[in-house]
Amino acid sequence: MTLTCLLIDDEPLARKILKEYIDELPGLKVQHECDNALQAQEYLSRQRVDILYLDINMPRISGIDFIKHVQPLPLVVFTTAYPDFAVEAFELEAFDYLVKPISFKRFIKSFQRITKHLSQDESHLNQDWIKIKEGKRLYKISAEEIFWVQAYGDYVKVFTKEKVYVTKEKLADFLIILPDTFVQIHRSYIINLPYIKYLEGNFAMVEGERIPISNSFKEILMKRL
Repeated sequence: MTLTCLLIDDEPLARKILKEYIDELPGLKVQHECDNALQAQEYLSRQRVDILYLDINMPRISGIDFIKHVQPLPLVVFTTAYPDFAVEAFELEAFDYLVKPISFKRFIKSFQRITKHLSQDESHLNQDWIKIKEGKRLYKISAEEIFWVQAYGDYVKVFTKEKVYVTKEKLADFLIILPDTFVQIHRSYIINLPYIKYLEGNFAMVEGERIPISNSFKEILMKRL
């Protein structure tokens, strides 16, 4: 499997170095590059990539502010000359933080961690069931039984035919492991498309419940229906 990435950096030399590193790695290719966050935002509204290699100090919108508004968010690897933002970056669920000048050895190590992480997720995708940990119990449920998934503070609620599971996970984790019949329609909701009865305004009727649809996800939903 070849992973795709988007390079976002206002320095042409920094992008050139990363492209040279990536050319040496089988399994990774540059799908596009941008010199500012606004360009990247527009590109990601049309295309999806697996990894963002993202600078922090850029004109108008910083890399930190940029990822706060990207949904769904690919894996993020910050590539920056500023080590001071590492804590904030990881709080925003960045996968890695590479400080310039980035050595080829460090870049390879980061990519190896990414492939290991994604291969573990892929093993879940190859199943017709997913694992949900609720308290001390680990449940195995079929993805087909899930109506929708909802972010609930520091937890996630999983609504199924049998019960509502409450697990200390993140919504983004479910977006990775759930099959293609699921689509995010709001920052707090992922729904299973076959269970949509109808759409009305900015709501989807799913199993008798009105699920909100945010404007930023509505176009994606309409394309998937």
